[in-house]
Amino acid sequence: NKMQSPQCIPTKCPEPPLTENQLVLKEMADQVGIVQLSCREGLILYGASILRCLSSQQWNDSFPVCKMVLCRRPPYIPFGDPVVSSLQFGSTVNYTCMDGFLLKGTSTIICQADGTWSSPLPECIPVECPQPGEIQNGIVDVQGLTYLSTALYSCKPGFELMGNTTILCGEDGGWLGGEPSCKPIECSKPREIKNGRYSYVDLHYTHTVTYSCDRGFRLEGQRILTCLETREWDTKAPSCRAINCNPPQPIENGFVEGADYSYGAMVIYSCIPGFQLSGLAMQ
Repeated sequence: NKMQSPQCIPTKCPEPPLTENQLVLKEMADQVGIVQLSCREGLILYGASILRCLSSQQWNDSFPVCKMVLCRRPPYIPFGDPVVSSLQFGSTVNYTCMDGFLLKGTSTIICQADGTWSSPLPECIPVECPQPGEIQNGIVDVQGLTYLSTALYSCKPGFELMGNTTILCGEDGGWLGGEPSCKPIECSKPREIKNGRYSYVDLHYTHTVTYSCDRGFRLEGQRILTCLETREWDTKAPSCRAINCNPPQPIENGFVEGADYSYGAMVIYSCIPGFQLSGLAMQ
């Protein structure tokens, strides 16, 4: 019988610990006894990626290990704050902005397989309020339009402010405090005077009230009063005093009858016997 011819077979080395070391095996088809080892996505290889099986049935190097990809600390963005839960592959970081800043762009970045964070990064831009509105008969002094800036309201002479004098630019880009208004300054109603009256169109600043007296009375004091910015009249109200004539002068060779010298009263002139009155007998 013919003896069976010997054969040359490839040297066999121990199986690589694929599961334990989370490796992926790729045999080199054109090179016997050589294997290429790699990792799944999200893992990184530590050690040799190509091993050769020696004639001693041992590998030429130790087996590599696949470990989880870790990203560095997330990048800093001015006026922003990253919220980090993990630095492993696939984890996310959410950015928030400080008060007074708005987030521009996507707030979330992802840890990628190559150990870098996805891009682009978001930005934190300052909140800006719109120009505050003008108010009728008022003036607005804008100190700025960014977060926490103020605008100061005042009124023109003759008007008083109703509402807040200061409004504040809020973190959402709106003004806080509400828009005020300017109301005309108004003096109190004029004081009534005995035996007299007053007239006016309105009681606003710079407007006037006019006093007059009933018949038989004379005005003492200022006839026209003006409303001041202080809500007061520029002088006190006048008064009405009864009109009285001076006692009549006696006439020679005659008499004057009557003791009432008030407005509307009359006196009678007469002559003694032997004289005739020249002029009006009653005044």
